[in-house]
Amino acid sequence: MLAFEIWKNGKKLAVAGLEHSGAVSFMLTWVGKGAGASSRAIEGAEIDGLDLRVGGIDSSESSGDQSVEWIEDTALRIGDDIQIRLVATDSADAPFRREPTKSLLAGETGHRFALCAECGGMRLHEPGGLPIE
Repeated sequence: MLAFEIWKNGKKLAVAGLEHSGAVSFMLTWVGKGAGASSRAIEGAEIDGLDLRVGGIDSSESSGDQSVEWIEDTALRIGDDIQIRLVATDSADAPFRREPTKSLLAGETGHRFALCAECGGMRLHEPGGLPIE
């Protein structure tokens, strides 16, 4: 299977991958608020408002889509080295979080909207459960 090794400062955090179908996403996000937020962010040991998340949607379950998450790291500092390596493997790490997605039907179209585990927004899915690009 296709999987993604995620490393931080030379230490492997996880091998994220799905055996059948779904989506895996990586988000490195910083949210700074107020004047001088960027300058203030680098003053502390850990950068406030900066986080790394690796998760996605496993759409291979017959019971419905599952939100999955392998990494939720908010202890990031200046100089941290984050690496993602594509690998072929027989298995990936089990996600630390797995829960059914919350979906809503969209009228007569049969399309579903699922709450994204990463950003909290709604994403459109085809009737078969695959995300629409």
